[in-house]
Amino acid sequence: MSEPTPAQLDEIHQDLLKLREQLLHLIEDETGATATVELDQSTQGRLSRMDAIQVQKMAEAQRRRAKQRLERVEGVLSSRDDPDPEFGHCRMCDEPISYPRLKASPDAIFCVECAQEREA
Repeated sequence: MSEPTPAQLDEIHQDLLKLREQLLHLIEDETGATATVELDQSTQGRLSRMDAIQVQKMAEAQRRRAKQRLERVEGVLSSRDDPDPEFGHCRMCDEPISYPRLKASPDAIFCVECAQEREA
């Protein structure tokens, strides 16, 4: 697989910076979706409370996944800035990660083949 060009790597770096901002915004939880659910039966019914609790749990899970992905993005960004960057290379086989894969998932640390092997 051919190595991404320096211009393509710069483009992916910009994508990572945008992704980091999106994740930070998601983690801030400005909507209050992860706030404690009010269990007062006089203000809402049982099904409404159950629905609110389910929405809260889904928001918490989404926030947790965003934090994990943010850590991965930060790691990729820091390796991009190292004097001997691993940016754009698979952490398993050390082959270049294809530009289409990096464009689709800029925080990818494995090539498609190694990612599939890890999932199996």
